[in-house]
Amino acid sequence: MYSARLLLLKPWIQRHQRPLIAALGSLLLGTGVVAFGVSPALPDAAQWPVRQVVEPVDTPAASSDLTALIPGFLVHQSQVTRRDDSLQALLRRLGVEDRDSQAFLASDATSRLLLTGTPGKLASVTRTTDGRLKTLSVRWVDAAHQRVSRLVVEQLDGGFRSRLEQPTPRRLIQLGSLTIRSSFFAATDRAGLPDAVASQVVEAFAADIDFQRDLQPGARFSLVYEAFELDGEILFTGQLLGAEVQNGKDAHQTLWFQSPGKAGEFVGLDGSSQRRAYLASPLAFSRITSSYGPRIHPVFGGQKAHKGTDYSAPAGTPIRTVADGVVSFAGRQSGYGNYVVIQHPDKAATAYAHLSRIDVRAGQRVQQGQTVGTVGATGTATGPNLHFEYLVKGVRTNPSQIVSNTSASAVAVSSLPGFQQAAKAMREQLDLASALALADAQ
Repeated sequence: MYSARLLLLKPWIQRHQRPLIAALGSLLLGTGVVAFGVSPALPDAAQWPVRQVVEPVDTPAASSDLTALIPGFLVHQSQVTRRDDSLQALLRRLGVEDRDSQAFLASDATSRLLLTGTPGKLASVTRTTDGRLKTLSVRWVDAAHQRVSRLVVEQLDGGFRSRLEQPTPRRLIQLGSLTIRSSFFAATDRAGLPDAVASQVVEAFAADIDFQRDLQPGARFSLVYEAFELDGEILFTGQLLGAEVQNGKDAHQTLWFQSPGKAGEFVGLDGSSQRRAYLASPLAFSRITSSYGPRIHPVFGGQKAHKGTDYSAPAGTPIRTVADGVVSFAGRQSGYGNYVVIQHPDKAATAYAHLSRIDVRAGQRVQQGQTVGTVGATGTATGPNLHFEYLVKGVRTNPSQIVSNTSASAVAVSSLPGFQQAAKAMREQLDLASALALADAQ
């Protein structure tokens, strides 16, 4: 009986040999048994008959139509203000299209802050799907003074109201690390370390390390610094609180310490002061674009002696005096533009040129690190920069000699109240940051 049935099935099996083998393979794979075989050639699947089935389907409504059908549906949208923005252009990018809000923003004195000052403000709106404004929030940051401002416009009682807020960012303690492969600044860029923190690292170790020549490949930095956060976003950084560098066989540590009633300074974890008579640079962070010595003049052409150092920085960047002293000149002077000269206790002087704004006056006593003005392009300049000079007995001298000719203070603070506890806490934080540096090196 079974033989007769098999004879009847043989032609059908031959016609469907490939699907049967595939099904059998799937079954065997599912049970953990695998068999391999070679089947005789079968007709090409491309020659098999094809049947097309067409059935009508309901087309879903477009997403914009769906949002319009939901009562109270609101759209949240953000844009950054641009240098050439008009009120209409910005609102158009934000999807706001009602005339009432545009008229209010154009006439309200507080709302005019939206497009005044520097561009790059974060503007966020909540609006309806047809473009009617519900709320507008515009935030901008003054990192130099660690200040945040926020303009808020709300629709209330059929009209609009505005207010200006100055929220207080939350202070955080950040740990960081970096490993030197080529240069210090290349390592800071790769590690995402903020420029303002990187410059403080250079100042903190200026008495111990020449950052241009002494750092070896593989040198590791461990850092602890302030950061300030608002609405879940880090807006700016603050003081470098502590740092450690392992450079070959040499290791150096530093701590920012401020005793009551005195200015803060970098000290070693043993209490020895790191403070120098002069800062390494008049800018917190910058790149030297033209050093002291002969050069081709960028405006007049031809080779001329360059009697200072030029630093590239954005317009408005704060300029600080590199040492304590008294302002001997503050005003405008021919090609220097806005110009400040400060006389220091060692009888030397420093000068700062091309300022966009002067923040000191002649006769004023200033302390190291105090802001004397901001970077600009006044006088003979091709763009925003600071021309910095170092004068010894009235003679313009290479500013690179400032750091090499001064030594660290010998004042110790290890006996001051609170220092031992602060040093212990910093040692623990640097150990945590050091683990990050080791991971980065690997």
